[in-house]
Amino acid sequence: MSGVERRDMEFVSGGDRVAGWHYPALGEASGTWVVMAHGFSLTRHDGLASFAEAFAAAGADVLVFDHRFLGDSGGEPRQRVRLGEQREDWRNAVDHVRGHGARRVVLWGFSMSGGHAVQTALADPSIDAVLALAPFLDGLRRAMTGRPGTTARIVALAMRALTGSTVTIPVTAEPGQLAAMALPGEAEGFAAVVPPGSPWRNEVSPALFASIVAHRPYRQAGGLTCPVWFGIGGKDISVHGRAIEEAARRAPASSLARYAEHDHWTPFLGEAPVAIAAEQVAFLRAARLLRS
Repeated sequence: MSGVERRDMEFVSGGDRVAGWHYPALGEASGTWVVMAHGFSLTRHDGLASFAEAFAAAGADVLVFDHRFLGDSGGEPRQRVRLGEQREDWRNAVDHVRGHGARRVVLWGFSMSGGHAVQTALADPSIDAVLALAPFLDGLRRAMTGRPGTTARIVALAMRALTGSTVTIPVTAEPGQLAAMALPGEAEGFAAVVPPGSPWRNEVSPALFASIVAHRPYRQAGGLTCPVWFGIGGKDISVHGRAIEEAARRAPASSLARYAEHDHWTPFLGEAPVAIAAEQVAFLRAARLLRS
């Protein structure tokens, strides 16, 4: 987007360097910062720029970061995904922007990071709004969609990883193959979203999957105290739509945007990012978090 700048910005989480980009607000800053990170295994390089630029053009400062162990951030072993560690990254990101003068903080998340955004806001009532695009809110339902034999193999590998093994599995593959995300269309989705030159890697530690069934933050959505925008795709089979609907029903000040023709990956393709970002900006303006 014309006029939008991007600068390097980093902070520390768990003793490791977290790599980020700062998109300064265009014109007069609103005092609102939007904190953003991508979904499961993805990086800041993988389709987030259109959203960040739209928020900056509307007067928000934006921090886009990579979770530890992924992308450009530090941390060993590489390709490690743990829910608690990633939520710690979110808390430290929020503290970082507050240290840079943020008067209001909005959390933006997609898929797994959408769940992180919800949980971060549940733990921090001073968060001013959440934008949760196709959020992953029900790990039990996701686990039930896999083939029983494949799920059992992944859980066995997860237990090995928890005892110190450096085993990894593919993030995605064609249906029937061993991977964390192998439902129809998921391998094609990753291929469409990840651009040439991205540091994304198609491998991940399976340790996460030993406890993923307990990840069900939609059940706590009634405890949210800030406005929340939820986005749901009518053709999305990667996250559980009913959990998103239930979270929107329980959250006291929520808005549910439905995209009938969208699957999990559509929000990053073609003109969809611009259209969705415009709706999210309108939501933040209605909440008086961005200038009109």
